[in-house]
Amino acid sequence: MPLTAFAREATIRVVVDGKPETLDVVFDDRNYGGRGQPYFLCGTCSRKVQHLYLRLRDERLACRRCAALTYASQCMLRRGLHRARDIRRKLGASEELLAPLPRQHMAAAKYDRLVGQLVAAEAVIAAQLHDMVMRVRRRLEHDRHRDRNSNRARTAR
Repeated sequence: MPLTAFAREATIRVVVDGKPETLDVVFDDRNYGGRGQPYFLCGTCSRKVQHLYLRLRDERLACRRCAALTYASQCMLRRGLHRARDIRRKLGASEELLAPLPRQHMAAAKYDRLVGQLVAAEAVIAAQLHDMVMRVRRRLEHDRHRDRNSNRARTAR
């Protein structure tokens, strides 16, 4: 087990798939007194964490980082589209891009903040779509020239 700068205040023994594990628990002081917030210490990197996960490769308990776990939102391919859709949903608007927004039905500051976030998100999407269209046009132009040159070579024979 790595050395830690935290004083262990408790040790918990658990059995995971028939193998005994020892978990160290430390407490963070609270601003206004009290026992403090309990945290597990990761057995691999000694980070303070609230949750430990079972690593599949060696069946040990570890934090998210050591267990190489990711959140589903980190694996999304079109994160910007999902972000704009979620903001539109909060505003009560249609989830279609660039659809008109409904009249304000919430606090003005919140509405303005969400509209600003939506404008930024849809601007990023528009820029990505523009880049995509330009790549497709270049590809089509390249293919058209290649086909034209190959047809000239065939007719010259």
